[in-house]
Amino acid sequence: MTLSEVAQTTVSADALVASVTDDDTAAVVTLCGEADLFTLPVVIDVLVRVIAESDGPVIVDLAQTEFIDTGTVRALARASWLLDGYGRTLTLRSPSKLAVRVFTLLGLCDLIEPGPNQAE
Repeated sequence: MTLSEVAQTTVSADALVASVTDDDTAAVVTLCGEADLFTLPVVIDVLVRVIAESDGPVIVDLAQTEFIDTGTVRALARASWLLDGYGRTLTLRSPSKLAVRVFTLLGLCDLIEPGPNQAE
């Protein structure tokens, strides 16, 4: 499967839809809904495919994520660590204030995209 095929992909569980697009500078993973224990396999699946099929940075857009649990945070941290080993980056775009607090408490605030894109 190529990145262009992944870019057309939408994976979902009842409470979460994960979609991938390519914005010419990065692969953008958009999570819509609740990212919790039951939807964690969806998050992991889409991250694994994007990491394997693209060779640039990965952005995870959390603007439409209603809830994020520690399992998802851990998966995002591991994906970031893996990408870093290949000289690539993972950035979190538009997390909620609560998500920002969670990432900050876990020492992962450096993954958050700076600037006005952060959700209020």
